Amino acid sequence: MLLQGDIRGAEFAFKKVIAAEPEYADGYVNVARALIQEGETEAAKSYLDKAIALQPKLARAHFFRALAQKADGDYDAALASLAIVLDQYPRDRVVQNQAARIQFLKRDYKASVEAGKRVLAIDPEDVQAHYTLMLAFRGLGDAAAADREQKLFQRFKADESSQAITQTRRLQSKEDNNERQMIHDHESPL
Repeated sequence: MLLQGDIRGAEFAFKKVIAAEPEYADGYVNVARALIQEGETEAAKSYLDKAIALQPKLARAHFFRALAQKADGDYDAALASLAIVLDQYPRDRVVQNQAARIQFLKRDYKASVEAGKRVLAIDPEDVQAHYTLMLAFRGLGDAAAADREQKLFQRFKADESSQAITQTRRLQSKEDNNERQMIHDHESPL
């Protein structure tokens, strides 16, 4: 449900998991994920605290704690939380991207570039890394590097005009259009 965009439904389901298994740390993390996605970072914190109390090294809990801390503008705490995750998963490009973004938000452009380069060592076509690097190089006043990153960002980002290619088919087929929706139902032939 969370991945389909049904945040409230996911939150409800995850709270049921907590009720059934109160010692299962991931249940608390998933409630917090839903709350963070809703923008309810303050409400998410107590669930993350509980998850970390149950499982102190749970990387997912520290990652989502970092997102809540980032939303609060507590960038140093967010980077400390991400460091716990990176100790366990140093090649996680999503975490490295968050570190690069937070360093950029701190205006530590050099550290942002270093983190962005770590992402590109994992995935040279990572769109978010190229975007953050473009911004960080601009912050450093390196126009040539910023232009190079902008070109790479534009090369790898999704082609929004491609939606026109599928538009006719989606207009003609209710079923195909239904499948494309983030939240959709399937009707049983019975």
